[in-house]
Amino acid sequence: MKQLQDFRSQLAALVNIDSNSADREGVGKIGKYLSRKYLEMGLLVEAFDDDTRIQAKSHDEEDFDLLFVGHMDTVFQKGTAQQRPYKEKDGFAYGPGVADMKAGLVLILHLVQALRRERPDLRICIANNGDEEIGSICSMDWLQELARHGKYAFVFEPGRGGNAFVKARKGCEDLAVKFYGKASHAGAAPQDGASAVREMARWIMELTAMQNLEIGTSVNAGIVRGGCAGNVVADFAEALFDIRVSLPEELERIEQKAEELQANSFVPGVRAEMEFIGRMMPMNPSAKTKELISKIDQLAEKKQMSVGWVSTGGVSDANHIAPLGIPTICGCGPCGGGLHSAEEYLEIESIEKRFDLLFSLMKEL
Repeated sequence: MKQLQDFRSQLAALVNIDSNSADREGVGKIGKYLSRKYLEMGLLVEAFDDDTRIQAKSHDEEDFDLLFVGHMDTVFQKGTAQQRPYKEKDGFAYGPGVADMKAGLVLILHLVQALRRERPDLRICIANNGDEEIGSICSMDWLQELARHGKYAFVFEPGRGGNAFVKARKGCEDLAVKFYGKASHAGAAPQDGASAVREMARWIMELTAMQNLEIGTSVNAGIVRGGCAGNVVADFAEALFDIRVSLPEELERIEQKAEELQANSFVPGVRAEMEFIGRMMPMNPSAKTKELISKIDQLAEKKQMSVGWVSTGGVSDANHIAPLGIPTICGCGPCGGGLHSAEEYLEIESIEKRFDLLFSLMKEL
């Protein structure tokens, strides 16, 4: 990779722009920066939602060969870039979002530029969104519609240690439940009350018992609240459950259990209201994805380069795309760690490795 210094300069420029998901101005600055770069390459660029969603194509056609997906938002609050600007030390780069996933955004730039020279016939589409860290709530439908027109999808989340890609991600869903009971004096008239907390406790026991770690299903009661005093039967409680699954049918199983609990109150006089939030299906490798994985392994072997493949409980935009049947590889960005923390880092030597391997792969697709 001849342009490594350019890569690092571009990465520094992006890292030093705050772009928290709620900071639409900051995300828009990233969008404007990328749009300028795409236009310089001769791509057809469309910007939406005040530059917080960017689409760039190499050809004016609805269908394309390669979809490159990269999110522009980070989890870091506004002002973090000024406190911890981009820096390099001992072969690592640091700064908010340096790996997740501003290095991936820059890698897309360099791959597209090289592919435009070597394979101008390849039809490429780039999709940059600004709300991935909050579940792509506004961009999911757009991403899925684009993906339906592509042959292959590459999501530039950070690679993992050992030059690893991500081949599978769990699906997830949140369940928010509010319990409404009847207050009374816990000492003088406990029989007159209906404890929302007691009903909530039943839900926690019943739902967490649905966990089956052997098949990748976990249920966690992450937030629970209720009651106002020890001597008052609680008339209100609420709980938020995090549900993660490797098998799509597991979401249905847990949803059915929640509906049963709602229809059959354990504590007379308590009513439960529930809402399932942010459903994302699992990313599991299809037969075509496995063929793509095999091609990457073969290329790596030819280059005497080791690669790894990991499965993770975390989600990404690959969860929106892979279930549609499009061969999808995630973790295509340069490798890093400490994600979503002040210690987030990027392995600088992984930049050229990732570029070399992916460029060789894409030239052959």
